[in-house]
Amino acid sequence: MTTHLWVISVALGVTALLNWRSVLRGDVFVERLTKPLVVLLLMALAWSLHWEGWVPGSPPLLPVVVALVLCLVGDVALLRATEARFLLGLGAFLLAHVAYIWAILETPGVEGFPWPLLAAVPALVLLHAKVGRDIVRHSGGQKVPVFVYQLVLTALVLVAAWKGDWLLVAGCAVFVTSDAVLGHDRFVRERRWAPLTVIVTYHVAQVLILVALYR
Repeated sequence: MTTHLWVISVALGVTALLNWRSVLRGDVFVERLTKPLVVLLLMALAWSLHWEGWVPGSPPLLPVVVALVLCLVGDVALLRATEARFLLGLGAFLLAHVAYIWAILETPGVEGFPWPLLAAVPALVLLHAKVGRDIVRHSGGQKVPVFVYQLVLTALVLVAAWKGDWLLVAGCAVFVTSDAVLGHDRFVRERRWAPLTVIVTYHVAQVLILVALYR
């Protein structure tokens, strides 16, 4: 690991921990500072992994940066979860997932049968049968965008599984977990532990995806 990559990784870890602490303690001021900063550091991490540790088969940097910029827009929008800002955040993250699908499609798949599909498909079916259906049913006038978002998120996991990279599948699966908890907390039933769970799994998912794409 180069010094540059090490510094970015440490800064990212410290900032993420500060953000998690602010969510846990309800410190809105610190949360509004650290939440966007985490994504900016993720962009720096993506750049560093791409230029300093590039390996054949890694995707171009553009779709990954586009995905992270859209995540930044979504994060800022969701700092105040009014209906309009929620829809803006939902749209931004939907497009971010499309950009990640673009990046994944630029990578080569493993040789032979993509075994992660055997785990991904039944897991997604079970998730949507139990959690996804409840979220859509309780989302009121936002049913259509919420359902479309779930479809795109499902496509992200399936594309990752089709490529056969277990680390990439894990990152996308953790992203699904984050969004499922967020949707269930917003539309079905609020839980005290949900905000912290959402942000921790979201950050972990982003790091796993970046490392999987550029390792």
